[in-house]
This record gives sequence, C-alpha cells and structure tokens, in this order.
Amino acid sequence: MEKTKKLLEKANALIAGDREKDYGDKVHNHQNIARLWSAYLGTEIKAHDVAILMTLLKVARTKLGVVSEDTYIDMAAYSAIAGEIKFKEPKEESEGERRGRMTLEYVKKFNKKLKKNE
Repeated sequence: MEKTKKLLEKANALIAGDREKDYGDKVHNHQNIARLWSAYLGTEIKAHDVAILMTLLKVARTKLGVVSEDTYIDMAAYSAIAGEIKFKEPKEESEGERRGRMTLEYVKKFNKKLKKNE
C-alpha cells in the first residue's frame, strides 16, 4: 500500500507541478493535441480520447523492454487527467434525450398558442 501511495503522490506532483508551469493547463493542452490529431487523422478526437490514448501508450510500454516506475506514474497521471476532462465536458445529449427535449419545447409552444387563442 505504501508503494501505491507514493506512486500516486508522484503522479499528482507531476500533474500539478512543473509540467503545468512549462506546458500550461492540462485540459487546454489535451484539447490542443486533440485538434491536431483530429486534423491529421481526418476524424474527430476529443481531449478525453487523448488522455486515454496516452494511458494506453504507457500500458503498451509495459509489454516490452525494461519497465520503469515512471511508466506507472505516467499511467496514473494520464488516467487522472482523463477523469478531470470527462467530468468537465458538457454531457452529450442522447438521441432519446434530444427528441424528448424537442417534444417538450413543441408542447410548450403549442400550449402558449392555445392560451393566446382562448
């Protein structure tokens, strides 16, 4: 348990420390990366995707070669960044929610018209 705590503390220091001073806000940075990757790949990539993909890159590195403690620290950091981004993003509306919202708006407008005509 002590090792887990130390790894997470190092990941936290990494996220909030010098990297933020050097590269700016982590969410904004991942948004910039997402835009560049989207342009390069010709498909939409979001900031959350970037953080998840960077985590997967670190996971892939555990399969080959010498694995360092930093790999696991980076995985924890990218996972935490992904979580921060996910819960800062506006919730995407499902098709059912969109239709429900549109129906409600229609009913409200219809009821206003009825009241005007009374």
